[in-house]
Order: sequence, then structure tokens, then C-alpha cells
Amino acid sequence: MATIAEDFGLSPRTVSNHLKSSFWKLGVHSQAELIELTRSDPERLGVEKSPSTQIGMGELRERFRLAREKLIQRVEAAYEGPPALSQLRGAVRAALPLDPERRQDWRDWLELRTRSDAEGDLVGDPQQGVEAWRKMNVDRLGQLQEAGLVRDDLEPEDLLATIGALTVGAGARLVGNASEGSADKELRMIDAFVDSLDTSARN
Repeated sequence: MATIAEDFGLSPRTVSNHLKSSFWKLGVHSQAELIELTRSDPERLGVEKSPSTQIGMGELRERFRLAREKLIQRVEAAYEGPPALSQLRGAVRAALPLDPERRQDWRDWLELRTRSDAEGDLVGDPQQGVEAWRKMNVDRLGQLQEAGLVRDDLEPEDLLATIGALTVGAGARLVGNASEGSADKELRMIDAFVDSLDTSARN
């Protein structure tokens, strides 16, 4: 938990609250039970492919690398055209497991994170992926602030930490329940936060 908190710039308590919420929704009580559920009943988590625990670490790293490249492309596509607040909303949605492919990507990331931690590889591919995502979006948030579209009384790093917490919580819940109703609920919550950043909301 401390590693996750450090990676996303969150407090351990925030991460703990998101984990407890996700555990409750999935009917588990610990990370060990969540990993076991992932291995024994992947369909319950909305994963259509065979469990990634059946593949080697090298293949898992390669799958994560490819998934990270696709994520970067989706985020970049979200910011095309003149600066707009809707671009931030699109970038967050690009990271969420809203289709089978991205749910598998999230599961691979969680598996790689778990295996890397177990091996003491705290600066491996998972952390690099998180840092790349954070840097990309911090720069974009700064550009939206310079354009006068996002409140400039908040630090981009702090905003991204909050968005990261929302995304991790929403993503974990969507991996466990990918129904249309659940997706709509999570997206409404994130959209409400993004809308609160609009400069017009201060007037």
C-alpha cells in the first residue's frame, strides 16, 4: 500500500480507503484474497482472457509495455485540437477499463505490480508506467491552466494526485463490475470533479 501511495502521490490512508471500498464490492478482505479471486475466477472481474498468472514475467512485462504505449496514444489523442476542459475528461476516460481490452490491461498491470513487489523490483516497469502517465498529464494540466480553462489556484501535481486517486478507485471497481450502470456511475463521479475545475465554476 505504501508503494501505491508513493507512486500516485497519495496518502496511505486514501489508498487504504479505496482498497477497502473495492474489497467490499468484490467480497474480499485482503489483497491476498483479491489476487486469489483473480486467479480462480477471472470472469467475475470482467476478464475474458486466460489469467495472466499463467504467463511468464517476461511476457507480462511486454504486454504491459504495449498497453502503456496504447494508453499514451489514447491520452495524446484526447488532447488534440484547441485546449478544452473536455480533453482532461477524455484523458481520464482513456485510462479507465471501459472495454475488455483495457480491463485485461489493468489486470496485467496489477499482476505485474504484485510480482514486481514480491521480487523487490520497486523501480521496474509498473512504476515507470505510472510516472510516465503522471508527467504527461501534469504538463497538460499546466497548459489548460495557462489557457485559462482550469483553475490556476491549484497545483497541477495536487490536481493529478486527486484525479489519480479517483481513477484508481473507479478502475478497480470497474474491473470487478463492468456493467453499463456501474460505468455510468463512475464516469459521473469523475466528470463532476473535472467540471469543478472549470474556471467558470469560481464565478
